[in-house]
Amino acid sequence: MKSAILRPSFCLILAAVLFSLPFAAAAADLKPEEDKPGNDGWVSLFNGKDFTGWYTYLDSSGKNKDPKGVFKVENGMIHILDVPLSDGKTPDGKSDNGYLATTQDFSNVRIHAEYKWGVKRATEGKRNSGLLYLAVGSDAIYPTSLECQIEETDVGDLWIVNGASVTAFFIAPSMPMYDDDMQAGTRVRSAPGESLRVLKSGDFENRDGWNTVEVIIQGDRSTHLVNGRIVNNARDIKRPDPNDPSHTIPLTSGRILLEAEGSEIWFRDIRIKPLGPSEKP
Repeated sequence: MKSAILRPSFCLILAAVLFSLPFAAAAADLKPEEDKPGNDGWVSLFNGKDFTGWYTYLDSSGKNKDPKGVFKVENGMIHILDVPLSDGKTPDGKSDNGYLATTQDFSNVRIHAEYKWGVKRATEGKRNSGLLYLAVGSDAIYPTSLECQIEETDVGDLWIVNGASVTAFFIAPSMPMYDDDMQAGTRVRSAPGESLRVLKSGDFENRDGWNTVEVIIQGDRSTHLVNGRIVNNARDIKRPDPNDPSHTIPLTSGRILLEAEGSEIWFRDIRIKPLGPSEKP
């Protein structure tokens, strides 16, 4: 995903305002396990045994066709791109881009996932993956959505994917811009088949161990957190209107995707918390 880059600046005042806003509604058709004490309303999306509630998609083979075993369940965790090595370091042949996607759409939730890097990679560049959310439309590389980037040194970047659009707030007018002097509150829309990137604030990733990424979705707004720190947010999230692509409509519900993008990675503790009207992040 390469296109224009915007650089946000973390703002404590805006963060405080953000935390004061209530959350509304709940995820579609999912309820917490009421007999499990202390779960605080969290619902697991991954059972640790198989991909019930998920499906795979690979650019080379399509939906639920994974002949190389790009996606595996091991020791209660999701293991991505643990494929045979041709040279002791890189995957054998060109690595498949793809994702593991939920079969359900979600809105008004807090998404929690933990990850750590493996050692295998398809290129010499940064290890790369991602958590996409509000994904809609046909499966492709990649569907209309937003992405919380998971890439070494860039965890928490916001990618605006395949026609999606947002209003970006964490942009400081005094900081250098990469796209025509963008100001805070600028409307940013990606073209179909392309993506735009808004850089996160701060670097809070542990590159040698487990990390937590969270995305809070409230209506047409989202917030990215890395190891408990707010690093990015978007407002007024929209998608092209299927009936008239020249216009946009609110994007408030969609699938959750975990990327396979050339690097071995583990995921665990993938869960969501439906957010009610009086709840705060």
